[in-house]
Amino acid sequence: MQKDNLWLDEVAETCTVTLNVLQRKAEERGMLSHADQTMTDLCLGYLYLLSICDKNRFFEDDSIMGLTDIIKQKTTIH
Repeated sequence: MQKDNLWLDEVAETCTVTLNVLQRKAEERGMLSHADQTMTDLCLGYLYLLSICDKNRFFEDDSIMGLTDIIKQKTTIH
């Protein structure tokens, strides 16, 4: 990943730490609150999308511009 995209890895690290905290919380309480489940889903979704982007090299060189163009083409207002 390029230096300019280092923040993406930092967010991934924050997600990983958050998921560990939420896992311990679930083990201690036997359940997660709705807010905790929402945060779990958000973190897992981010990590999944980041892995897909890394796998497809969307953040290497100028390919981020190509990704932006794809998103603009596929965006609809609902």
